[in-house]
Amino acid sequence: MVIEKQKVGILSYQIKVNNDAGEVLEEATIDNPRTMLFGTGRVMQSFESRLVGLKSGDTFDFVIEPEEAFGTYRDELVMDIPMSAFVVNGELKSDKLNVGNTVPMMDSDGNPFEGRIIAIKGETVKMDFNHPLAGKSLYTFGQVLNVREATFEELNPAPSGCGCGSHSDSCCGGGGHSHDHHHEDENCEVCGNPPELQGQGIGSCQCT
Repeated sequence: MVIEKQKVGILSYQIKVNNDAGEVLEEATIDNPRTMLFGTGRVMQSFESRLVGLKSGDTFDFVIEPEEAFGTYRDELVMDIPMSAFVVNGELKSDKLNVGNTVPMMDSDGNPFEGRIIAIKGETVKMDFNHPLAGKSLYTFGQVLNVREATFEELNPAPSGCGCGSHSDSCCGGGGHSHDHHHEDENCEVCGNPPELQGQGIGSCQCT
């Protein structure tokens, strides 16, 4: 059996930044492999397409360029946001205002994204809305340990009910969901509607 649509692949692999000498972003070992359902949109397309047709015992080794991963780095996504955007119910959310903090948000259409605070000066907060891996290649290598049919439950998962914005728990995407990148306060708060974000597809933001 080979990896194809609606098949489950059980994989061991490493994903590193740019090349073999890069930082390890994600790892699934032979003792603790990752189970992935293919052909249902739960696995990053550029990752999935390179594994289709492989069978148990096959190895793989490839590089996913930024354009197929998390995009190129865009200078226009570094923006100055007014301090007032962090005022909620008349109170400045100062716990969020630390350089290096990543603030999870949603746009007016409910799409999740994150912004990282890179500087604070006066009444302005400079934020980088690029994905942390924007401009980076993903060097991936590993082995297919097994391929099997998907179960009914895997093909028809129960809704998670999670409406908060977060990254997937995996670089390649495995159908999981994680709040690892959320702020420790799980209650959603409206941060305002910074005018600098208008026309950028971001709109109002929501922090968690």
